[in-house]
Amino acid sequence: KGEKLVIPDLAFEANSYDIPPGCQAVLGELYDYLVENASIKIELGGHTNNRCDDEYCNKLSELRAKAIADQLIKKGISPNRITYKGYGKVAPRATNATSEGRRYNQRVEVKIM
Repeated sequence: KGEKLVIPDLAFEANSYDIPPGCQAVLGELYDYLVENASIKIELGGHTNNRCDDEYCNKLSELRAKAIADQLIKKGISPNRITYKGYGKVAPRATNATSEGRRYNQRVEVKIM
């Protein structure tokens, strides 16, 4: 409880909240985990790099988290088990000075509630 799972494959293109095709496998694993652990609730936290203003980053990060939540709900996970929140650019996991670091920061994390 309270643990955050950083899933490197759950990363987005810059300025996008479209789920990349490469994320489907990890989303399947997350779905399976939630099915196997029916009492667990999660928070999906969206993040961005620092290359945009606060308002845009906050909205984009929320849309990223919502996109993942919507996909899990569409697959059959109860909406009562999933919350989502946009954290914008306030919690980078890597440097924003490189394209690789920025890409890593354009992510959604899973927190066990």
